[in-house]
Amino acid sequence: MGTEPGGLHVDRSLGRRWRIVAHSLLSGAGLVVCCLAVRRAAAEEPAAQPPVAAEPAAADPATQAVEAPEAVREVTVRGNRADALKRASGSGTTIGEHEIKKAQPESAGELLRRVPGLQLRTEDPMGFRLNLGVRGLSPTRSRLILMEEDGVPVVVSPYGEPELYYTPMVERIQRLDVIKGSDVLNYGPQTVGAVVQLHTYEPTVKPAWYVSTQVGSRAYGAVQARYSGTSGDVGYVAQVVRKSGDGYRNMGFYATDAFGKAVLTNAAVGQLSLKLGFHDDRARTTYLGLTDGMYRADPRQDTVTPNDFFAVRRYEASLVHEKHFSDQTALRSTLFGYQMQLGQRLQDFDRSDLGAVYVSVPDPKALFLKPSSTLRDRTYDVLGLSSELEHRFQTGQLVHRLKFGARAMLDVAHRKLAAGDSPTAESGKLLTDDTTTIVGISAWFEDQIAVTRKLLVTPAFRYEHSNSKQYFLLTDDPMRVDTTVTSNAGGAMPGLGVIYGLPKLNAFGSAYLGYSAPRISQAITPQGRDANLSAERSRNYEIGLRGRGEWLRAEANTFLIQFDNQLVSNNPLQGASEFVDGGRTRHLGAEAAASLRLGKGLSLPFDLDLGGQYTFVQARFVGGDYDGKTVPYSPLHSANFTLDVAHPVGLSAQVALGYIGSQYSDSNNTVEPGVAGLDGVIDAYTTLDVGARYRYAPSGVSFGVTAKSLLDRVYISDRLPNGIFTAGFRQIFATFAWSSDG
Repeated sequence: MGTEPGGLHVDRSLGRRWRIVAHSLLSGAGLVVCCLAVRRAAAEEPAAQPPVAAEPAAADPATQAVEAPEAVREVTVRGNRADALKRASGSGTTIGEHEIKKAQPESAGELLRRVPGLQLRTEDPMGFRLNLGVRGLSPTRSRLILMEEDGVPVVVSPYGEPELYYTPMVERIQRLDVIKGSDVLNYGPQTVGAVVQLHTYEPTVKPAWYVSTQVGSRAYGAVQARYSGTSGDVGYVAQVVRKSGDGYRNMGFYATDAFGKAVLTNAAVGQLSLKLGFHDDRARTTYLGLTDGMYRADPRQDTVTPNDFFAVRRYEASLVHEKHFSDQTALRSTLFGYQMQLGQRLQDFDRSDLGAVYVSVPDPKALFLKPSSTLRDRTYDVLGLSSELEHRFQTGQLVHRLKFGARAMLDVAHRKLAAGDSPTAESGKLLTDDTTTIVGISAWFEDQIAVTRKLLVTPAFRYEHSNSKQYFLLTDDPMRVDTTVTSNAGGAMPGLGVIYGLPKLNAFGSAYLGYSAPRISQAITPQGRDANLSAERSRNYEIGLRGRGEWLRAEANTFLIQFDNQLVSNNPLQGASEFVDGGRTRHLGAEAAASLRLGKGLSLPFDLDLGGQYTFVQARFVGGDYDGKTVPYSPLHSANFTLDVAHPVGLSAQVALGYIGSQYSDSNNTVEPGVAGLDGVIDAYTTLDVGARYRYAPSGVSFGVTAKSLLDRVYISDRLPNGIFTAGFRQIFATFAWSSDG
């Protein structure tokens, strides 16, 4: 075990740890592989093959109703993508490469906040750690959003702590999909909210490159280089990014990110893809926000704990194999593993004068800083194996597209908590030391049945099971020292989706049961206590309409989510844990999204696109102590609008306007702010981003400038984990780039 500058502890014995992890997983994954082998054998057996009509018209009515793919030009609803009639039983959004280039985003959060139903809370200047909520569900640590990159989870611990302490850099992302409705049952282990699928850059047939340098406000600087191509049967892509800056409120940061991908494609092997990745960041972010008095005096003031930091290091590898045995049968398997190392230092404090020694008193009414700190050192090892078999067949007049999949995962978390004797301590007295080992197994199937050319019915089912073992080597409770606690959890999730219509106009609906396994959530207070929380179960319903024409594309839906138990963001005034069992909740709302290609509709000599999305959600507690109260951090209204202009000469511009309605910050729905800044209504706020870009096509050289939060109106974005956190600081960025394409 070594120590990096800044207090991030790095485990040097990676080889030994991964051998142990691999042996444990493969021992428990035999059933998964055997099941898939049996299913594959059945699929290859000629006698078992259902009869398939020879005429193309009868082969797949759902396929016939779908037109050829087209390039993604804007934030589109699922119904706009070719092949959508077969696939999307619920609402969804795709943001393609073209839209990402127009937005010139600094983080993935800038893109995701444009998706109907999603709500973003900012925590650090560059969006390293996103807080994403969906349809009024708790946004804290994005724990109800299942995020994957190229099919691999990005959370620290998929079963034990599904919190998003790391978010892939936006520079990696070529396309992203947001999936809602019963289609989420194809993913897991969390299925109560939405699925965000991030797709990194793929190899290109011809050599392609992108090199850029960026400068911006508050000493911001970044460089990026990417190269891709194909040699024989092997395609490849590699990218490296480095960025750093002082950040707003003196919360400086740096980040280094790299990934590489090699893809072998031939008839004998199918497609075999190897991906390696590395990420390292350190930000001077803190869990301690401003008090109410400090915010009123100066909402722009620097952080009062400049020695606090959060550091993340991630190593990742994945091997994906896809083989098409025939036009009807294909198998896709993924073996993946990653390690995440989290280091954190937080200065200790009191909310009142307890007679201790204090190094400073930023607010005599509510904040007394102590000459000590709390150090957290966490290492997470995750190894997984998944396979999905797809088979198309026909029974009578019904055409089926059956998917069956299974996954085994080993999830190991090693956590230490220490007490430092100063705000700058790199190490300290060890207080707690525990290891949690979780083996999770899941299986799912989906049968997309084309009943007629216009009617598609999709039954689906998913089952999750996990076995956890927690070993306490050292704890502040003498009765728990050198003890082991085991537990089991499981959940069945049936679902049904229906689509009626054609790609240009169709109605859709879905119903399914959602499930999120029990987890151990790291506490946010200096004491660092853990809270064993209950599983979450929900009943999810959705119905909507979508359509597209030559210049108009739109989708609207209404939804209902009923929770038997929802974990909600816990206010420190009500307890130490970051989350708390909230009991029954009900989320009723509607979403709408539309895009207008005015340039095409009006036959203008340039592109002029207008897009917008709106979300209404009423999230309330049902029964219990908070009956009738609004779930914290669930604004009633939110909306986003974009206006894009692009001229053939290479000049383009975008204006993006966002609105988030007012929201409560605690389960009691407290209106007036408390002196510590922990409770009180968070007022509505508006953001405005603008950008322009010019590219000289003959040379491939481009220049862009963007202004994020142009209005420079500082607002309260959060009162968690412990006080007021502000956002809305204007930031200007200039980008110089040279690329082989647009």
